Amino acid sequence: MTSKSQLNYVCLIFLLFLGGCMTVGPDYSRPSVKTGEQFQASADTEVTSKINETPSQSIDPLKWWESFGDVTLNQLLQKVKAQNLSLQQSALRVYQFQSQLGVSDSQILPVVSLSASSLSSKNSSLQEITNNNNNLLLNSINLQLSWELDFWGKFRRGIESAYSSYLSSVAAYYSADVSLSADVANTYINIRNYESLLDVAKTNLALQAESLRIASARFKYGATSKLDLSQAESEYQKTKADIPALYASLKKTQSAMSLLLGEVPDYYEKNYGNAKTSLRPPPELGVGIPKDLLRRRPDVIQAEYNAATQSALIGVNKAALYPSLSLGGTFGFANSNYGTTGSGNLFSWGNNSSSISGDLLFPIFYRGAIVDQIRVQDSIFQQSILAYQNQVLTAQKEVEDSLITISTSKSSLQDLKLAVISASSAAELSLERYKTGQSDYTTVISAQQSLLKVQNSDIQTASNELLGYVAAFKALGGGWSSQMSAPKLPDMMIGEMNDRSDWGPVLTRSGAPLNVRAAKLLSDTPDLLKPTAPTQGSPAP
Repeated sequence: MTSKSQLNYVCLIFLLFLGGCMTVGPDYSRPSVKTGEQFQASADTEVTSKINETPSQSIDPLKWWESFGDVTLNQLLQKVKAQNLSLQQSALRVYQFQSQLGVSDSQILPVVSLSASSLSSKNSSLQEITNNNNNLLLNSINLQLSWELDFWGKFRRGIESAYSSYLSSVAAYYSADVSLSADVANTYINIRNYESLLDVAKTNLALQAESLRIASARFKYGATSKLDLSQAESEYQKTKADIPALYASLKKTQSAMSLLLGEVPDYYEKNYGNAKTSLRPPPELGVGIPKDLLRRRPDVIQAEYNAATQSALIGVNKAALYPSLSLGGTFGFANSNYGTTGSGNLFSWGNNSSSISGDLLFPIFYRGAIVDQIRVQDSIFQQSILAYQNQVLTAQKEVEDSLITISTSKSSLQDLKLAVISASSAAELSLERYKTGQSDYTTVISAQQSLLKVQNSDIQTASNELLGYVAAFKALGGGWSSQMSAPKLPDMMIGEMNDRSDWGPVLTRSGAPLNVRAAKLLSDTPDLLKPTAPTQGSPAP
């Protein structure tokens, strides 16, 4: 076969590849999910209070956490996004999957390699007579090509799967970011909660110390029995013993915040321990409608892209049922000084050599195993659909749970505020009556215990309301703006990684991955390179 006919043959195969190839396996489309028409509206009842909601719209996600009105919380949220080590690991996984996407993309292209060799050997006396030369020289240089044609879309489905995995990793990063913000807010609220409980305990300890002083004085002058003094001492010591446990809980929670900030355990205490800012319940809550969760929650987006990843892998496995065609070829030059056939310049056209080959592989005896593998993958895909559907239901439940927490906490707080006033008055009156001998010390103990209990309940319920808003924010998307671009890494980390490996502009560029080129030109799969989250009514890649 002449060189011209070989070239024509290759061109014909290439045109057949572009015009006649197909993609086996299912094209992904968003699975059906169950969503309610709207979230249950809160109302003023005996056990619930109405929440200021805006059902038809969402609060600006960038302003969500600021609605608590606490400067310290805002500072902590900014700091944790830049320094949290777990979040940085999630960001790095995005670039890991982006690089893996480039590996998958390269499989659709031919593999071209260059080889060269040179041999010089000293001839024997007999060889010298034959070769007319004391040294035998052999030189060659060859360009080799091998290409498995993607007739059935094995590589294109692989790229689909890798790209969906990449987008899933992006969604996973933002899901981790949302969870981290909620963890910071919850931890900060708990710190404030323990600080308030400590203040109440210390205040009540001072009150009981005064009661103990009065009981001791009355016993000294014979106005009361030893029983009253013993009861006063017991109550005082009991309240005093509760304080170390509260102090330990506070210190542990502060250390937990330091860890979230990526700092040593005493960092929060040293830098924010004296902060006296306070949180307030947000004035309103933008709940939207349940269907909004399909695009507002990154974990829901992540679950859908996981399903898209598994769907594409069905096509990868199905392609193994069909014959695969690989093309190969070489072109190069060779020369030697052997005998009278010795050639001249290596790159002389007369010294060229070329070859072309084709391999056809068709599975026969192991087709049953391939079918079983397809079934395995289809089962995995079906599981991912169920996981996505369950995530959507879970998201709706979390919103409803947070709303009922807020609503009932508001209702309880209204009663507890009144209870604190009454309990304070009762504690003061009981002590005054005890001073004048109008009641025994049991009445004082009961009143002071009731005051401590209701004050603690008031503080804890106020914290529960704030925690309910945090849970609602997280359940509704946690401030995520639906952006699906790769996260920015710290400058120092970028420098370290570039010193170790050649990352080019990958670590500093936003937008679609740079390393998907072949798929964009050769693939007939729909819109692989659109780096946005799937929206309602449009399938993920």
